[in-house]
Amino acid sequence: MRGARLAMVMVALVATARAAEAQQQPTPRLEPARVAGQVVLGAYAGIGGFIVGRYVGEELVQRLGSDHEPTIRRVGFATGTIGGGLATAGVVYGIGSLGDQSGDFDATALGAGVGFAASMALARLLLGPELNPPSGMRTTARWATANLIALLPAVGASIGFNSTRRSP
Repeated sequence: MRGARLAMVMVALVATARAAEAQQQPTPRLEPARVAGQVVLGAYAGIGGFIVGRYVGEELVQRLGSDHEPTIRRVGFATGTIGGGLATAGVVYGIGSLGDQSGDFDATALGAGVGFAASMALARLLLGPELNPPSGMRTTARWATANLIALLPAVGASIGFNSTRRSP
């Protein structure tokens, strides 16, 4: 537990130092259309990255000889999370770096990770530990919940990128 806390403190210090370094350079004006593109396209890229990552992970585990279903699902979830996080961070960073500005990919990826953690906490809060919608939940509520859960990593990545934006 202490090691995890120390690691989180170190990550926070690195992110703070990078943000402080980025603030010393001129920051271009924030464009709402660019931020909206980062969030929407980052969310869809994250969904696609999760699906591809999960498929690759599950196939790999099965080809290595595992037939234990919980192991296959856990590995698939882990590789899907990695694929979704990298896809989200990559798209947000790519859109943000178009034109006359750039940002820090590490901060973008950290933001995607924080957004993913927040989306998982929200999913467990709203859907329960099994992540199944409760019976009687309206279709519109299901869609709203799914969209919110999918958007949070992209929102976090966008915040991470835009907090380190600078002119090259």
